[in-house]
Amino acid sequence: MGKRKAKRKPMQKKKLVLDTQFNCIFCNHEKSVDVKMYGNREDKVGNLACRACGAKFQSIINQLSDPVDVYSDWVDAAEMVKPEGDGGHGDYDDDQLDDEGLFHSRVAVNVRSPDYGEDDEDDLE
Repeated sequence: MGKRKAKRKPMQKKKLVLDTQFNCIFCNHEKSVDVKMYGNREDKVGNLACRACGAKFQSIINQLSDPVDVYSDWVDAAEMVKPEGDGGHGDYDDDQLDDEGLFHSRVAVNVRSPDYGEDDEDDLE
């Protein structure tokens, strides 16, 4: 009689692990922001700190929160308290009035001129 075939063990699924280190939005250092989560059932707190520039943030979390949630809360809070003198709308100049009464116009960067051909000065005469 023949030998029975051995059964292969099922492959284990790799668990998706979310990052606990992120890039700092103030000093732009990569992987310099650490997120730690503390607390018991009533008081849960997520702490965030940048090792390079010393920026710190703290937010209240729940049982389902992950470090990426604390980081996104920090990014949202930083956008809310951005100073008015800071160009918060990207590449804009103060030329046109928008819905909120603020002046903005789009600045074109690396845009070709409407005349795509060569400049022939003798055609102008």
